[in-house]
Amino acid sequence: MLLVAALGLGWMGLRGTAPASAVPAVPLGAQALCVVTPSDEARSLVVNDILNARKSVLVECYLISDPAIVQALKSARLRGCDVRVIMEEAPFGGFSMNQTVRNKLRSSGIDAGWGNRVYSFTHAKYVVIDEVVAWIMTANLSKSAFDKNREILVRTSSQSIVQDLVRIFWADRRRNPCAAGSLVVSPVNARQRLLDMLRGSSRSVDIVSEVFDDHETSRLLQDLVRRGVVVRVLIAVPERIAVNAVARSDLEGKGVAVRYLESPYLHAKYIVVDGRVAYVGSHNLTAGSLDENREVGVVTDDTMVISTLATSFSGDWDSGR
Repeated sequence: MLLVAALGLGWMGLRGTAPASAVPAVPLGAQALCVVTPSDEARSLVVNDILNARKSVLVECYLISDPAIVQALKSARLRGCDVRVIMEEAPFGGFSMNQTVRNKLRSSGIDAGWGNRVYSFTHAKYVVIDEVVAWIMTANLSKSAFDKNREILVRTSSQSIVQDLVRIFWADRRRNPCAAGSLVVSPVNARQRLLDMLRGSSRSVDIVSEVFDDHETSRLLQDLVRRGVVVRVLIAVPERIAVNAVARSDLEGKGVAVRYLESPYLHAKYIVVDGRVAYVGSHNLTAGSLDENREVGVVTDDTMVISTLATSFSGDWDSGR
């Protein structure tokens, strides 16, 4: 396993192979990467994949506003690629931004539409290139995601993952239901899958969630602490997410160690269990995220991903308050 420094505060891991895990996990394929922001490298990697597309680009993302991403999508369409985009129609505080970007994309011949309103929010964050590689992200495709936030972006060439993402995209585009397949998908299997992953822990659980207010998850973490599992939770500062102050008080009362990350802004969502299996995706640990939104993530035992997440968590935990 190699861990390579990238620009700024970001870094990028290169693929490795993990030992077998009792928790179901998905291999990420030979072209896997895991990137941490803030980092110009992360933006460049996603943009370059879009610019190198030969046939198609599918994007489902809560917010899209980064100029380099928008330009890359327009360039792909001008080259003749089939470019299709799904965004959230009514993001918190960001409607005009998505509306403006949607209009720009549509004026370039891109099929840019809104998410399925059967979900409270279309909060998924993924990109599929040529149905060959994909990015599953905690990050929106926004300038702040790359330049200011703590985010995780995972690149995969796993055909099972890629095809599941393609299937989810078209189901959402056509307003149809769909199965989760190999992925963690709300509102299909996310609550069961993530809680089962946590229940399978025997030594340690590290959780990063911008927002935490799910009561079932909180009770489960208390049970884990009683079993002797070391549980640490890193969340965004309550000055930005008020409910996190309540969550911290509740969790600390249950024996869970909790810290806030002040800088960079914590928007990442990931879980590492026993240092052997990890979840990365768009889910916050909230009832809305697990039960009502369209959210997408992946559980993997790839050692590169786990090592990258462990390094990120360790540094952020040490600098948290």
